[in-house]
Amino acid sequence: MFNNEFYPTPEKLIDKMLEGIDFTIVNTVLEPSAGKGDIIDKVIDKFKHARSAYYNRETNFDIDTIEIDDNLRYILEGKKYRVVHNDFLTYNTYKKYDIIVMNPPFSNGDKHLLKAIEMQKTGGKIVCLLNAETLNNPYTITRKDLVRKLDELNAEIEYIEDAFIDAERKAYVEVALIKIDIPKAEYDSIIIDELRQEEQHEEYTTYNSNNIINADFIKGIIEQYNFEIKAGLKLIAEYKVLEPLMLNDIKNKKYAKPTLKLETDYRDDCDSTLENSYIKQIRMKYWKALFMSDQFMGLFTSNLRKKYMEKINELKDYDFSAYNIYNIRIQLNKEMVKGVEDTIIDLFEEFSHKHNWYDETSNNIHYYNGWKTNKAWKINKKVIIPLNAYRDYFDKRFDPDYSVKGKLSDIEKVFNYLDGGITEDIDLHYVLQYAEKMGQTKKIRLKYFLVTFYKKGTCHIEFTNEELLHKFNLFGSQRKQWIPPCYGKTKYNDMTQEEKDVIDEFEGEVSYRKVMNNKDYYIVDTSKLLMLAQ
Repeated sequence: MFNNEFYPTPEKLIDKMLEGIDFTIVNTVLEPSAGKGDIIDKVIDKFKHARSAYYNRETNFDIDTIEIDDNLRYILEGKKYRVVHNDFLTYNTYKKYDIIVMNPPFSNGDKHLLKAIEMQKTGGKIVCLLNAETLNNPYTITRKDLVRKLDELNAEIEYIEDAFIDAERKAYVEVALIKIDIPKAEYDSIIIDELRQEEQHEEYTTYNSNNIINADFIKGIIEQYNFEIKAGLKLIAEYKVLEPLMLNDIKNKKYAKPTLKLETDYRDDCDSTLENSYIKQIRMKYWKALFMSDQFMGLFTSNLRKKYMEKINELKDYDFSAYNIYNIRIQLNKEMVKGVEDTIIDLFEEFSHKHNWYDETSNNIHYYNGWKTNKAWKINKKVIIPLNAYRDYFDKRFDPDYSVKGKLSDIEKVFNYLDGGITEDIDLHYVLQYAEKMGQTKKIRLKYFLVTFYKKGTCHIEFTNEELLHKFNLFGSQRKQWIPPCYGKTKYNDMTQEEKDVIDEFEGEVSYRKVMNNKDYYIVDTSKLLMLAQ
């Protein structure tokens, strides 16, 4: 079921790979060719054993996986492992890993290991299984480059014959077990260098971050994220260089603390480094901004938006990249179809029986004999809902607040789903703001309806598009199964008398024929309601 490149790593070989690693000081791990998770299974066991022995309790750990094979990714996700990308060779991140543990495809293992070395160039460990032929026969430029770099980094290399002879998938091949420990890079202070240059030349250069913003929303917000990450990481690097100069005790430097402390807004739950903690919090900020933006979530009502805002905390572990935004957008399109349908039905019920305790709302609905029931209804042209647009009980000034605007905006979005972009836009917030300024409380014209507010705390909504109202009623009645299942499929003359009676009660023969002549408009395909740009 798997591709020809997939050779699960034998358990004994994994133990040899992880031998000598102190998991009490390791926090972040990447497995860029994770397969079905055999290596990560062992890594987690090592983590648990090391942490429970050291801390006398089980603590969190931070593991990312990458896998190019779709079937294997499903297995990893089923194990609740975090899959952050599909192809390691195209994976770009600012996140720093304490260790990269890998058994890459033998056919291009040289490229994978060079990629790992590049990622760890500022410091970190690498453990890699490689086909020994890659090092023993360096006939390509890539292989030659790898051999040179391994020599420069003083890599530890152990050749193992028949390492996969007893494996789940046998292979008679010699492998090279490579272990690399790249020391953390030492940074020179850019700030000090710039101060010296200013002393000599007295020249000042400013950089306007607004220059990086692109007109395209998604591309622009990703560029802004990248700029902020880079700026923050530079600041952290500079701080660490200057920290020894800012101790609060000159004589006893061993136990001294920095006078100036650089830290993130809140403590990270994985005991991450300052850099990774900063990256996570910036990620969260941008994911939240994306989910709050009208450009990305403008079609969604407040309850649907709230549902996805609850996922923000999970997204801190995923780069704010075009790849991940695209995948989330696909997920939204799939999951929100049912959400949109439920939202329309919720409004249908709100306009009918939800407020039936209030006498006025009895005017909202028209009863008819539904399909094999006598409790069916449809929404009238004018509906009444409890919605107070006045300041308070004592101060009766017209003052529609965010809750009033939000409710009307949600109603408008439901009809946006059904309208399909036919009706010309009217800025709801601007119209209500103008009405408040002018003291207008009656017949305020919005996109699909007129609204009138009364001091007793009610709002009268009068629909201006009767065709769209009919479509709304049809949607609700079909989902509630109050009209015959043959609706929209069978001609009126071909219906049974019982079916005709229900159609006559609901709309009449003329209206039904009109629906049949324009089914693309009246009969809603829910999967097409969400039109997020791909």
